[in-house]
Amino acid sequence: MPQQQLDPHMWEIDKLFDSKIYNVPVYQRPYSWNSDNVDVLMKDIFETYISCDKNEGYYVGNLLLHDKNEKINGMATVYEVIDGQQRITTIALLLLSLYSIATIRKGEEDDVYRDLKKYLWKKITKRTPEKEFKVVNLNSVEKKCFDELFDYGFDHPSTLYNYAKKYETKSASERFVIDNFIKIYDWINCQIKSNTADEILDYAKYIIENVRFIAVECRCNVGKVFSMFESINSKGKKLDDIDLIKTFIFSKLDEESYDEYLKKWGQLIIKTDNNLYDYFYTYIRAFITFYRQNIKIVNFKSMSEWVLKNYFKKDDLCETYKCLIDDMIDKVDYYNMLSSTTQAYALINSKRFRFYYRIFAGMYIHPKPLFLRLFYEYKEKKIDKEDAIDIVEEVIKYMIKFTNIADLESKNVITLFSTIMNDIYQYNEINRNKILAFIANETMIKGLDDKAIKLGLESMDAYEKNKRVSTALLALYESIFTNAKGENKISYDKAYVILDKFSEAFSLDHLLVQNPAKDDDGYKYYSKKKNDSEELVLKEGGDFPDSLKSGMPYSTFRRIVLNKLGNLRIYYQDKNSGRQNTAIDLTEYGQFHTYKDIVNREEVLINKLVEVVLKIPKADLSLVQKKKNLPENNLPNMERLIDEGHVNIGDNLYITLKPETSTAKLIEANKVEYNSEVMTLNQWGCLITGWTSIRIYAYVCIVGESETLQEKREKLINRINN
Repeated sequence: MPQQQLDPHMWEIDKLFDSKIYNVPVYQRPYSWNSDNVDVLMKDIFETYISCDKNEGYYVGNLLLHDKNEKINGMATVYEVIDGQQRITTIALLLLSLYSIATIRKGEEDDVYRDLKKYLWKKITKRTPEKEFKVVNLNSVEKKCFDELFDYGFDHPSTLYNYAKKYETKSASERFVIDNFIKIYDWINCQIKSNTADEILDYAKYIIENVRFIAVECRCNVGKVFSMFESINSKGKKLDDIDLIKTFIFSKLDEESYDEYLKKWGQLIIKTDNNLYDYFYTYIRAFITFYRQNIKIVNFKSMSEWVLKNYFKKDDLCETYKCLIDDMIDKVDYYNMLSSTTQAYALINSKRFRFYYRIFAGMYIHPKPLFLRLFYEYKEKKIDKEDAIDIVEEVIKYMIKFTNIADLESKNVITLFSTIMNDIYQYNEINRNKILAFIANETMIKGLDDKAIKLGLESMDAYEKNKRVSTALLALYESIFTNAKGENKISYDKAYVILDKFSEAFSLDHLLVQNPAKDDDGYKYYSKKKNDSEELVLKEGGDFPDSLKSGMPYSTFRRIVLNKLGNLRIYYQDKNSGRQNTAIDLTEYGQFHTYKDIVNREEVLINKLVEVVLKIPKADLSLVQKKKNLPENNLPNMERLIDEGHVNIGDNLYITLKPETSTAKLIEANKVEYNSEVMTLNQWGCLITGWTSIRIYAYVCIVGESETLQEKREKLINRINN
């Protein structure tokens, strides 16, 4: 009789952990159960343990196991865990905690104690458990931490808790391993307080005999396993997008390629420190197509047929996905530069670049695809150094102007980056002059001229809301000098040291202090407690404008006066910091006591920043091509926009002529729900505008965006044609 491809079992821990070893493949997502997951598991198990119907046991969940017909020395069957790795890893940590606690409580002579050890470590070449043969083997970013915890527990179980408390983790997944072990250990000690071994071993025996999994053994090729995995997860709890994408990719690969490409996928997880989805999303936008929404599995399937095959010039998905993984491996080091100024500076060795990149790293997300592409092009010598630096500088200055100074929503910069990236896809090059032209053009469209920037800097909350950007601007201001030709220049070395050592050696100081004493005659204001809040009190003889009144919330006064850029200076936190940075001279400011002092200083400061730092880039605006109107019947329809991920079912849409009152939800490709009524797009458009007919695509945008559906259609058809 042929062996079944799927063989389900109801296995207690006794059966699950006896003579079996579970390998979590390198391509699986890392261990990620958090404290809440552990709390639920521990509480449920313990409540069942103390209940009157405890013998009914506790069902933990399902395991999908790939049986590759592999045994170690004929003693232990080796399984790959396809689904359920989070649960089985947590149960292993639970048994390890019980083993350690039982050791402390002197239970070594008990059979249950010996069972715990043989479940955690297998007898393979000896008659006793061996440290190198753990019941569960992780293979991702947390592997080293997990191995060291179990190895120490094998040799020194009585001091394992103290070892874990002192363990220095290097990633979120390692922290989950250590924190969950500690959490479980503390939980058991809290519930079972007896100092003897009896009660802890009774609890362990209950878990061994009554905690159960449904384990499904799969005896088939890996491709079939992935297909089953995708089917299972399409009906139950959804996996992360990247896991579903991975499963779909590997369901299409030929069997001979599984081992090689599963290993490469695991390398991507490790090299990105479990940020693989972010890398995948950034990579797609950097090199292939500018998706505005998150990439879901349905978008990815559509993208594979329409875009990826064409990009890699392959006829089938198997070869396309191999190229995709290979290319992501080749470029992953550039992705890591997006969060590391040190690594990026090692590639582009320039002090000007280093300063502006230090502002970007960890602060802005929208330039990431452009910078990823730029690093690759620079390494391949497709763009020269000065052009690359100019692009980074102007992009970061635009982000500062747009999101911090003008205080506009950051998602609205997507239009700029979409335009830039689509031009790069079309011409397969990063053109410095065109990018600067796009930035200058968008700057003018948004009205971010010198006057607007000055007004924005004057009204900006430079301390509580924009502290990091204010530090960067003040670092630049402190670093401006006049050269022998009388030109204003910037010492980027000095500016970088100030920015890099901020909070360690430097800080921001308020010239008009935040909370002067009531009887301090040097200041004409103070705060007074009233109920649960603070209010402003203005003294006689001050020069504050009439708009400021005693009794107003002190938080408002702090925001619009004390947190003004002109009221902030960079200073050394202590004298020793100054001695360590003798090359950094900071401007000395005398006592500031009046509002006029601040206004005068701010005027000088802002004028110099706008003149030297925040100028609109010089650019040839003729390089910005005007859009050509394409015949309507040649443009993609709504179904295609949805397939390509430019619009999603469930998006809120609005009519540009009446943005405040027209919001409707897209429920089908050609239908919306407006004021609880379902209607076609055209019916909705005519209802809002009062017109008898409407070119609906030209007047509809997604809420939060300014690009019309018509513009999305034109970009899509241009990309396809190109």
